[in-house]
Amino acid sequence: MNMRQILSGVLAATVLTTAAAAADPVQLSFWYPVDVGGGLAKVIDGLAGDFNKSHRDVQVTATYTGSYDVTLQKIQAAKLAGTLPDLAVTEISSVPVLAALGAAQPLDDLIAASGGQQFLDRFWPSMLLNCVYNSKVYGVPFQRSTPVMYYNKDAFVEAGLDPDHPPLTWEELINVAQKLTLRDGDRTTRWGLELPLEAFNWFYYALAYANGGETLSPDGTEVLWDQPKNIEALRFWYDLVNKYKVTPAYTPWSDGPQEFVAGKTAMVWHSTGSQAFMRQHVKFRWGLGRIPKHSQFGPPSGGGNMLLYALDAGRRKAAWTFMTWMSEAPQAARWSIASGYLATNIASWDLPEMQALIKEHPEVLVTKEQLKDAKIEPASAKYAPARDILNALIKDVLANKAPLESASKQAVDSANAAMAR
Repeated sequence: MNMRQILSGVLAATVLTTAAAAADPVQLSFWYPVDVGGGLAKVIDGLAGDFNKSHRDVQVTATYTGSYDVTLQKIQAAKLAGTLPDLAVTEISSVPVLAALGAAQPLDDLIAASGGQQFLDRFWPSMLLNCVYNSKVYGVPFQRSTPVMYYNKDAFVEAGLDPDHPPLTWEELINVAQKLTLRDGDRTTRWGLELPLEAFNWFYYALAYANGGETLSPDGTEVLWDQPKNIEALRFWYDLVNKYKVTPAYTPWSDGPQEFVAGKTAMVWHSTGSQAFMRQHVKFRWGLGRIPKHSQFGPPSGGGNMLLYALDAGRRKAAWTFMTWMSEAPQAARWSIASGYLATNIASWDLPEMQALIKEHPEVLVTKEQLKDAKIEPASAKYAPARDILNALIKDVLANKAPLESASKQAVDSANAAMAR
């Protein structure tokens, strides 16, 4: 064999090797939580599978990682171990935590290459509030939500109430909840209302915002729970429990939908993302109402954003391909229809499949209506200990274990000291 033949063989082998390498898709790891019921893990797996079928150069392995808190803990541990996923969904208040940790990566360059403001305009403005940290965008809205009020229409009729007009104000809420509460002697057989408590203190924020309050300073360094409007908001919750006796002192978050399905409460505040569970399990007529206002409507934002962790340019590009695909109108609509989470892409709501859902479940429009008034979920890089202190404060006050005003002041001092460390 002469030298020309040898070189030709080497060149041919090199071309084949290069072609094979080029044909190998980028393998991405994607972690996601599911914090409500309804078999939603299968829906995510289905979306990832469809992406893989239509994108041969990028293949995504989706891994269910538990609740929001568990997922956050796994990502923090993975950062320390150097085993971060390429992208993941985390609860929206974790954006500053993971950005400050150096885990989540800013998306501004990728957004600019995808149309800049035009790309951001596909989302509801209120959904972008919890996507920014230090003037940089870190999150793409995905499984987003606001709290909403599920109510039993049959119970409304039995109590002489209009089943098509749920309460819209605090005063109306008290009146309706009293009429819906049933007792057998000293035993409550059906609560008029339940406000399940979870780690993120969502309904405290809902009440504070409805009263015109703000719970965190603009720079994220101090909590404001002892301010008059916030004191008044927690007192309203206290009165529902202890004065009017229409609400239990404590309902675990995961029990709320179950209590509603079982007829143990006539109204329950919960996530829009619980709609799929309600559709599957509720046997009576039910509806959705807005979170009632005092001085204004102002439900807090909630749910999860998709964040990117990959550092390599090629993997970042591949991960961004998946993130943008998931945020396109057809996928956003598919996820919303299956889950009850809000369709993050504005154009989703005009698609035939979403219009069909609205025709069958017109109450969905209540969730859309709330988006124009939705507010930021309190968050900062050091807010985690404050969140836990607030959770304990709410439990103690509602259970009459601590006086509201002095306990709130003490909680503020403790939280601000913890955040300053």
